[in-house]
Amino acid sequence: MPRFRAGVCGITPTSRVAVIGAGGVGALAIRYAVAMGARVAVIGRSNRSEAAAREMGAERFIATQDTDPAEALSAWDGGADLILNTSPSTSAASATLTGLAPDGTLVLCGYGPEPLILPTQPMALNRLHTMINPSGSPHDARDTLAFSVAHGILPEFTPIGLRDANTALDAMAKGHSGRRSVISFG
Repeated sequence: MPRFRAGVCGITPTSRVAVIGAGGVGALAIRYAVAMGARVAVIGRSNRSEAAAREMGAERFIATQDTDPAEALSAWDGGADLILNTSPSTSAASATLTGLAPDGTLVLCGYGPEPLILPTQPMALNRLHTMINPSGSPHDARDTLAFSVAHGILPEFTPIGLRDANTALDAMAKGHSGRRSVISFG
């Protein structure tokens, strides 16, 4: 099996990992965390993606339209060890921060123009961490591809023609895009 490190966040088979957003990057994050043996919760705006998240291996689904995500995570055996924001919303990440277990980490892979609001006292008392993940180095890409191959993890996408690109972008802007769309020139 190829070498793969769990990254700077140290995911282990006992980790509780929460993924905000179950779209393209989020779907891969769910599968990676499950393949590492972690327990996974998925946070979405509505229950629309719950079935897909559970099919990928999530044990919990938290719909923010119905539930406070930080409270729901705190009730999950003391909170998430890692929260990975894959959504394009910084405020979605801010809303979950106090759902981290002590020594937990919030990682922003997705973010928007609004500032990340950090609750200083809970962060200090629980030794919480935040980080923003860059797109990755060639070494990270090589390790990720090797891990994907070793675990049979493939991205899900819908091939579209160039003439359908605007329709796909409009659907994405409305939050109705589903799987990733990839322009096919063949």
